[in-house]
Amino acid sequence: MRLSERFTEKCIIVDSQKPNKREMIEEMVNLLCQAYEIENRDGILKAVLGREEKISTGIGCGLAVPHGKVDFLDKMAVVACSVKRGIDFEAIDKEPVFLLFLIVSPANTTGPHIRALSAISRIMADADIRKSLIAANSPVEFYANLKIGEEKYT
Repeated sequence: MRLSERFTEKCIIVDSQKPNKREMIEEMVNLLCQAYEIENRDGILKAVLGREEKISTGIGCGLAVPHGKVDFLDKMAVVACSVKRGIDFEAIDKEPVFLLFLIVSPANTTGPHIRALSAISRIMADADIRKSLIAANSPVEFYANLKIGEEKYT
C-alpha cells in the first residue's frame, strides 16, 4: 500500500502549534473531517481518543499513529502532521513526537487499516525520511518527501 494514494496535500498539517496531545488529535480530526467531507466529527474524535486511552499510539522514534475505527465510514481516511518542536505524546520511548499519521477506518474492515499501519512503520523506520518530513515547510514538500520514501521502500 502506498500512503500517498490514500491522501493528498490537503490532508497534511505542517508544523502544528497545538500545545498538547488532545488538541493535536482534535486538529487532525478536524482536518480529516474537512478533507474527506465527513460530518460526524464527534464520532471520529471519540473513537480515536478511546483508542488512545488504552495505550498511547506514540510508537517511538518521534512517531505517533493515532487511529480508530467507526461504523459510519465506507473507506479509510488518513491525515498527517509534523511538529518541528516536538510534543509530549506519552510515547513508549518517552521521547517527543515530531510526526503523526491519523488513520480512521470502517469498523467492519481490517486489511487496509493493518496495511496502512505497516506502510507507515516501514517507511518511518528510515531516519532520513523522518527528518525530511519534519523539515518540510509546506504540505506539498511533505507529500513529495513521503513519495520519495515510498519509492525507496515499496
